[in-house]
Amino acid sequence: MIQLLSGFDDDIVAVKAQGVLTRADYQDKLVPAIETKLQDHSSIKLWYEFSEAFEGFSVETLWDDAKLGFFHLTDFTRVAIITDKEWVANTAKVMAYMAPCPVKVFARQDVTEAMQWITD
Repeated sequence: MIQLLSGFDDDIVAVKAQGVLTRADYQDKLVPAIETKLQDHSSIKLWYEFSEAFEGFSVETLWDDAKLGFFHLTDFTRVAIITDKEWVANTAKVMAYMAPCPVKVFARQDVTEAMQWITD
């Protein structure tokens, strides 16, 4: 499940993932949130927080995630990944090499540093 978070700068899409992410999470929440922000901003930032209750992605969601990155490849100026799950952090670090913008992974205990970085 993806939860949209509030309290961030207007050019930031902030989400929190928990449980198993599904295609509906992307189609009904994440993609519309990104596209809405892009109506007012030429580029945006993404705050992607993974809760302790995050379990993983459904198979179709992996494809949706790849499509999201492809269609919005140049729309992001920064992506902050907040997680304590080593496999999520390692996957994000590998994917960061293919991203055209800075992607940085933060531990949950470093959320203040992550907030400073994403708002720069």
